[in-house]
Amino acid sequence: MAHICTDAGHGGPDSGAVWQSIQEKDLNLIYCGQLNAELKARGHHVLTTRLGDDDAPPLGIRCKLVNAHHRLQRPAFDCIVSLHCNVAAKVDPANGGYRALPQVRGFYAIYSQESPQSTALARSIAQKVEEAGVILKHGGMLSTVELGRTLAWIHKTLPPAVLLEMGFMTNPEELALLQNSDYQRKLIGAIADGLETFLSKQSTPQEVHHG
Repeated sequence: MAHICTDAGHGGPDSGAVWQSIQEKDLNLIYCGQLNAELKARGHHVLTTRLGDDDAPPLGIRCKLVNAHHRLQRPAFDCIVSLHCNVAAKVDPANGGYRALPQVRGFYAIYSQESPQSTALARSIAQKVEEAGVILKHGGMLSTVELGRTLAWIHKTLPPAVLLEMGFMTNPEELALLQNSDYQRKLIGAIADGLETFLSKQSTPQEVHHG
């Protein structure tokens, strides 16, 4: 049995991305609830950062709580996964607003290349997601160096962590898939498979030290 921390990105007043009145935070919560159920059904212990929209701590508080649990081994986490959805848009010079880039799509895992464990976790998940027939972007993996910025969820937490961008809400086909129950089950199953592949190669809970 592994100890896994899951996070439904955003929440509360922070909606995350919004497209066609669909709020990212709501999709994230749906997927996180399904991942929690799947992992528990496989015998793992799961602690999640929010169960609804009214109990969503700010990101900084989430990181501190995770680290406190990890340090005190209540429990020590084997890994952390944060679930998100994406949008692709650029500024329209005609009106200064944003114009969607509907051709952009695909799943990818953001990781810290400074951490071999974070890298291995991202690779395991990306491989299983690809095997499930899900379209990938960036080959399924993108380091925070390639992203061009640090992410608190990855760089300010102690256990190995990844942030999963599950798909683009601005791509009509992918948005429909993200809301489809069969697709949700397929993607969640693949993510869980990837987590278990990573966990099978770990002996004890890991701690990541960022340079």
